[in-house]
Amino acid sequence: MADSRTIHQPIHPSVRSKLDPEYVALHDSIIQYMEPSEAKPWDPASRSAPNPLAHTTQKLSPVGKQWDEDIPGEEIQVRVFVPEGNQPEGGWPCLVWLHGGGWVNGGLDSENGFLTHTIKTDVKCVVVTINYRHAPEHVYPAAVDDCLTGLKWLYDPSNASRLGINTSLVTIGGLSAFVTPSPSIPSSTNHRRQPRRGPNNEPHPLTHPHLPAPRWSATRHVPWLTPTRMGWYQDLYFSRGEQDKKEWRASPCFAPRELLAESPRTWLAVAGVDLLTTEGLAYARLLRENGVEVESAVYEGATHSVLVLAGADILTFLSSSVHQISRKLVHDACAVLAKGFGTSYDPAAAPILSQEDREDVVLDS
Repeated sequence: MADSRTIHQPIHPSVRSKLDPEYVALHDSIIQYMEPSEAKPWDPASRSAPNPLAHTTQKLSPVGKQWDEDIPGEEIQVRVFVPEGNQPEGGWPCLVWLHGGGWVNGGLDSENGFLTHTIKTDVKCVVVTINYRHAPEHVYPAAVDDCLTGLKWLYDPSNASRLGINTSLVTIGGLSAFVTPSPSIPSSTNHRRQPRRGPNNEPHPLTHPHLPAPRWSATRHVPWLTPTRMGWYQDLYFSRGEQDKKEWRASPCFAPRELLAESPRTWLAVAGVDLLTTEGLAYARLLRENGVEVESAVYEGATHSVLVLAGADILTFLSSSVHQISRKLVHDACAVLAKGFGTSYDPAAAPILSQEDREDVVLDS
């Protein structure tokens, strides 16, 4: 029987063979039938609408404590996750997380499966995720300013003490649009070449948003983050158009060399089949040219969605490779965190939870 559903996002023939086969199965079964956000009039209620891919995200892992709080005097919220067990002498290491969503979507609930996984394992760090203001209600540079305000709040001695954080062991990481404030961080906090900043889990960073034609010519047909969707995000976020896009706080590739040179050690995750693959690798190269220690990992066959598919269930899609690529990213990121914090991470002892959580199925970690 023929499928009567409308196909909105077919995979372009030129990229199908480059994609992980199990991502293709997921895309063909679900994603191609999803109407793109940019094809509909903007509605703030869309941020809280049911996500057709919610079952592909990691299931939350239990943690010691969790709470939300407002930063006084600001329209910014943070969510704090604390590990089980006793606080170590000197305080917990801390991962500060800046969520993805193209400056438009996302919030405190974003990437929580990944974040609680890092806490549940032997990485043992506090996680603070910052909910910056979103476009189009709050345009550039609101998100950048809010991320920096959140970091300054965290580094305040009274807050760090209350949260039990060792401010000499702070790592800053995030997904996708997170990379925008990266060059501002060293000059706005004491985060200069001390702790390892990472994982910068951006599949991919947004480094040249004002030059789509030459930069995106080789990747213009990739699924998930398309040129049209990228342009839609930009139009909502950059109210002054090209003037905003050329500022270095909007694109780290324009940051002054002396500012880039202050960046701490960086780990950069790059999806291999993404609109912004070239930008991700260019950003890593730019940091290296300015003397920054950088490790970049390319996840071949993966799309911009790679981190958020780590909970895909093998019975749902009759596959394992989708979440194997995503799970490798999760394990790699946790290993980087552990190395930076002086703790440990054993992937074999840290299975990644599926939303299905079927007792009769043992999911490969």
